[in-house]
Amino acid sequence: MNPRQRRGALLVVVALAGAVAVFASVLSFVSSVSAKVGPLVGVVALSHDVAPFTAITPADVTVVEVPRQWAPAGAVLDAASVVGLVSPSALPAGTYAQAGMFETSPGVADGYREVAILVDAETGVAGKVSAGDRVDVIATTAADGSAGGSGTAAGAPTAPATAQVWVQDALVLNVGVVQDVQADTTGGLTEGKAVPVTFALPVADALRLAYAESFAVKVRLALRGGGDDAPVATDQQVFTEGSR
Repeated sequence: MNPRQRRGALLVVVALAGAVAVFASVLSFVSSVSAKVGPLVGVVALSHDVAPFTAITPADVTVVEVPRQWAPAGAVLDAASVVGLVSPSALPAGTYAQAGMFETSPGVADGYREVAILVDAETGVAGKVSAGDRVDVIATTAADGSAGGSGTAAGAPTAPATAQVWVQDALVLNVGVVQDVQADTTGGLTEGKAVPVTFALPVADALRLAYAESFAVKVRLALRGGGDDAPVATDQQVFTEGSR
């Protein structure tokens, strides 16, 4: 073996020794990291943005592996356990599902009903109400208590015109697309634009809402601030001419 061959062989040996050293260092680093972060666990995360009170589908969730010690407290480990449930608020993609984050849709909960009405797009909603909001439903009636205000028989007492809170703290499940409506006294709608709004309500409130839509001169939604679930005081629920 000539000197050039000896130098080449020596370089090959050095290169192999360096590769072995690097491989050993990588293994040592990986082992060190694994020892620090601990074992991995599969947790459920959202693969898409989720709108409020929209049922979770299998396509909306995925399982990702994270170190057990970094997994959120109460992390959900089974994707099937959240499918069909809803979130009260909007959630971005990538959010880890946690216990208590989702709930059964109020519209299908025991004692509740989903009920939809058409609301004037400008005076009733005005682009400010969306799914997940809480509203009070205010209905106005004509002087004789009817939608048309045709009056009563001669000499009979006439009920005053009123504005009244018919349903309090109603949960909005969905606000539909603006649509054209023809002239109609139902809910005070005239020829123009209306929006279908779906609520989740106890049966008694669902009946009150249906009555208001059918016989009121106008139905409006009064948006509540976040966290405001206080009942409206009795002396503030009805307004008539001369009220203070």
